[in-house]
Amino acid sequence: MPAVISYGGGVQSTALIVLAMSEGWDIDEIVHVDLVDAESPRTREYVAYVREWLRGVYGRDITVIERNMYRDMLDNPAFTPVPWHGRREKFMLKRQCTREYKVQPLQRYLYDRYPGGRVGLMLGISVDEYHRMRDSSAARIEHVYPLVDRRLTRWQCRDIIERAGLVVPSKSSCWFCPYRSVRSQLALVQHYPRLREMAQVLEDRINTERRLCGQDEIVVLRSDTGVEQGDFCEAGYCDS
Repeated sequence: MPAVISYGGGVQSTALIVLAMSEGWDIDEIVHVDLVDAESPRTREYVAYVREWLRGVYGRDITVIERNMYRDMLDNPAFTPVPWHGRREKFMLKRQCTREYKVQPLQRYLYDRYPGGRVGLMLGISVDEYHRMRDSSAARIEHVYPLVDRRLTRWQCRDIIERAGLVVPSKSSCWFCPYRSVRSQLALVQHYPRLREMAQVLEDRINTERRLCGQDEIVVLRSDTGVEQGDFCEAGYCDS
């Protein structure tokens, strides 16, 4: 059965790659789904950094599947797969982004790349987040959890990355993800100022469409000062 690592650019999946390479696991491929303009620029830079390390140290590479969710929403503003909050009303849009832009593209790729048999898909989930474990929704794909099998925690994953001489990544998720904390979103916008303009363009385009349909406006970048939430995608969806 082919063995494939799903790489999200976060701590656990980076540690998974380090273990697989340093211990000589039989890995057929490492695959990353890049959401291009929607992806955090910091995550895109880190994935490029790990690719360079893999090429230089192990002669391996990462297969990158590109899906530009930001551009898709600009082209079709009625399509809003991200669970943004309403500007005035207390509601949250239905969350479809992970399934449509991370899970399904990877499943389609694996079915095309490895036809006819089952594929073992290794996911970077640590034992302290075992509740993230789930069976694959695709019949021919079997989810495998090496970090859980080894009882490795997130902090131990950080140690694995540092011992390999790599920088520890920040949380991975789209830069406009509503599950990011206000602090992490603000830090990204300050470091990459173009994101604020991109957010405004997208918000204006979507809200123009929503007003035409008699729907309440949404907010793309969080601005509340209440209790900060953890990063939902890092907790088991985008960083899979």
